[in-house]
Amino acid sequence: MDSYPATYSPTGYGIHDDEAVVRTPHTLKTIQGDNVTAVCELLAAMDGTTAARDLLDRRDEWDAETIESLYAAGLAYDARAIPDELQANDWGGLLEPILPAVSQARRQELPATLTAQSVGVFGEQEPVTGVCDRLRAAGVSVTTHEPSDTPSTAPDVILLSEALERSPAWTTANDHWAAASATLVKTRLTETGWRLGPVLTPTAGACLDCVYSRVDANKAGGRLISETIGGDPPYLRAYTDTVTELIFRALLGALPRYLDEQFVVYDHYDGNIETPRVFASPHCAVCERATPAEGGHR
Repeated sequence: MDSYPATYSPTGYGIHDDEAVVRTPHTLKTIQGDNVTAVCELLAAMDGTTAARDLLDRRDEWDAETIESLYAAGLAYDARAIPDELQANDWGGLLEPILPAVSQARRQELPATLTAQSVGVFGEQEPVTGVCDRLRAAGVSVTTHEPSDTPSTAPDVILLSEALERSPAWTTANDHWAAASATLVKTRLTETGWRLGPVLTPTAGACLDCVYSRVDANKAGGRLISETIGGDPPYLRAYTDTVTELIFRALLGALPRYLDEQFVVYDHYDGNIETPRVFASPHCAVCERATPAEGGHR
């Protein structure tokens, strides 16, 4: 059997009589039958580095059909879905949450799929340095841009990293997104956590100009947040992993749809999560310029 079985992290299970309950970060399954103990022991042996054929040689109760059934049930996956360098840097867990949304047939092709993808980064580079490192480890082409840059080719995903709302890069990123069939992800590290979103797909009904126009209309001074952040905050790793996973989801067509319509504002110190809504601005000049016939959004 040509695969390298791995379990999702963390995976836990409990056994009682002829029944086991197996919990992963994305599913909860009940296994029944006379071979429950053997199946749970097989799950425990799936380390992602041992080939399936070698696992099967260890126990007579373990067979290829069981491994395939665990794949199909979403309790395990073929570790070849994780690019080698990403795994070597212990960043493979960033792709694990996305695998259940990817068909079995596509999973082995994920490293090649990511290698063919590109991300253009606009705005503040330093807060997303770790994001870029992780994307490159997965084989993704990452290009950074200055505010005045006009990219010659359209990336698959545009990442706008802002230190202040309405940074000099936002208009370039917004115009580039409006003229392309790309997904735009806007993010910002703050002094208490982060702001993530909106995520603007090619068919989104609003753009960044819509967002900022509504801020102006609400007399918020044209800025949604004005504080700056420096140094190495305690939540930087969590921010980096969150943004990286979202970029992977955008590249693989597995985005959480709710981010099309709202921000996620996370406060690390009090644990609060807020979700302000995003609304299109009537007669937005950017949205009106971008029509399906031109290959842009909507």
